[in-house]
Amino acid sequence: MKRIVFLLTILLTAGLFLSCGNKALTDDYGCYLNYEDALKSARKKNLPLLVLFTSDGDDNQSSQLVSQILKNEAFSSEILSAYTVFHADFSGDFFAKTNAGENPTPKQQESANFYTNLVQKNYQHAMLFSVDTMPALFLCTKDGFVISDLPEFENINNLQDFKNGLSFYKEELQAFEQKLAATKKGSAIDKIEAIDTVYNTADSQYRVFLLPLVEKVLKLDKTNKSGLLGKYILANADSSALYDYSRGDVEAAVQKYLSAANNQYVRAEEKQECFYTAAFLASYSGSQDYQGILSYLRTAYDLAPQSDKASSIQEAINYYELVVENQGSLNSQSLADE
Repeated sequence: MKRIVFLLTILLTAGLFLSCGNKALTDDYGCYLNYEDALKSARKKNLPLLVLFTSDGDDNQSSQLVSQILKNEAFSSEILSAYTVFHADFSGDFFAKTNAGENPTPKQQESANFYTNLVQKNYQHAMLFSVDTMPALFLCTKDGFVISDLPEFENINNLQDFKNGLSFYKEELQAFEQKLAATKKGSAIDKIEAIDTVYNTADSQYRVFLLPLVEKVLKLDKTNKSGLLGKYILANADSSALYDYSRGDVEAAVQKYLSAANNQYVRAEEKQECFYTAAFLASYSGSQDYQGILSYLRTAYDLAPQSDKASSIQEAINYYELVVENQGSLNSQSLADE
């Protein structure tokens, strides 16, 4: 739930997310500016993906990372030869590129629009990676599955230590890749069980990036022969909803949970979680449909009144009953004043 709060908090300040152009551009250090371009390159070159979020000029650690690592003359030969790097730059200098100035030429305006779109997409990826401080670094497979965040890299101030630090994760990366390879072998049940191993191994905070594997389970097992279908219907709702949040479409995110809750293979307590999350999202997004929120909460409670979450849901119900009651009183007062 804390993660959803963070996502929506950034969302309210980031504005709408627009599409970028099709050019695979890199920055002055050779890092990709666009996440999708970096992912495409990683797959093509069969290289791990290194994801960096920095804010040079706003915090000392970001400035150190940029000046001592990215600007190092050997960065290309030592790092870019072994990793595909995506760099989300939140520095003042990068933001300045979104300003076309007064009376811009069409070309200047086009460039400003491009960088505006790029910054907005970087906000989206910051949400998906749960970035709350800068700098933030992540090591991923070539398909964008997160192996680990790299908080210890924030204080590294030389390229050799940076390279050695990445090498420390080599075995972990190889082990994860072996688990992924198993998802492509054997029967449908074998593949599903292999996917389940990957899913359980992955850090829950970054399972959103496993959506392609989650969707594969839904295609392989439509009648729950694995006994895992309910789990992955809910996982699909979680991941798909996160992508909806990052694009600013809270209503679509709510619908993902409501759709999952209506599936016969989802257990009662999982359905309860779906309705409770739908109520939370509707409330947090500023919806004034208090009756609708109350309906979600009551449905959630009735689905599993003995669950661990039932008491919290009942408290929320009590609160929104008061909200609805007070709203009715205010409406009546308004009519009387007229």
